[in-house]
Amino acid sequence: MILTILSWNVNGLRECYERKYFLPVFRHNPDIVCVQETKSAGEKLPERVRNLIGYHTFFSAVPAGSTAGVGLFSRNRPLSVQYGFGDPLFDNKGRVLVADYGGFVLLNIHIPLGIRPMGNLDNKLELFDSFLGYVRSLREKGREVVICGDFNVAHTDRDLYNPPKKPVRQIGVSPEERSRLDQLVTLGFTDTFRIFHQGAGHYTRWPFQNNSRERNFGWRIDYCFVSPALRPRVTGAAILKGVRGSDHCPVMVELELPDWTMSPGTPITP
Repeated sequence: MILTILSWNVNGLRECYERKYFLPVFRHNPDIVCVQETKSAGEKLPERVRNLIGYHTFFSAVPAGSTAGVGLFSRNRPLSVQYGFGDPLFDNKGRVLVADYGGFVLLNIHIPLGIRPMGNLDNKLELFDSFLGYVRSLREKGREVVICGDFNVAHTDRDLYNPPKKPVRQIGVSPEERSRLDQLVTLGFTDTFRIFHQGAGHYTRWPFQNNSRERNFGWRIDYCFVSPALRPRVTGAAILKGVRGSDHCPVMVELELPDWTMSPGTPITP
């Protein structure tokens, strides 16, 4: 069985749906859809989104005044869902959803951009460190992990249109931010898109102005990572650049997993 996972920063789920951009993504027949930046709690979303036919749905709370919020659409009901890592500094920010499918743990994450007034680079790095600590704990328990989301970091110079000529402390490309993704790779995780596509020019987010998407002046900041035992099971990965409705486009990964919901191993409870 091929498991298809989509991940998309929708930049406002209600608006994306009302402009008739959201539901067409399900033509790709995904088993799991992770969304970020919903900007709306589940109870405030349209009924057709809250209770999408054929899917179990889960949505984080969204703090007042926040543009965060993560959600999950899943054909199979996860064994458990939690919102956060067990870190009180970040668990109520609407940026983390953890779903246990038994055969693997799925992390849907939205790392903040890291600029004021919504935040700053130090807060962003603290969330990264909390995230990495949680991933380490899952691996120490022997769990396999899939991580999807908007990381707001271009990992390497191949991942942005106009890379700086030397390391700079610019949000999204600073050595500190990139080092956090390096640490994820050191833990054994694979950037699934790079299994199949090595060159530059592949982006997932473009500014709205200056026809940036048409000119492909973008950044690749949306990723799907998998832990070591899942790496050989990855059969495909793609960026769905043609999907409109947001300044981001969806990313997709396919894994060959005969039974992706099974009895849990070590519980994920923090």
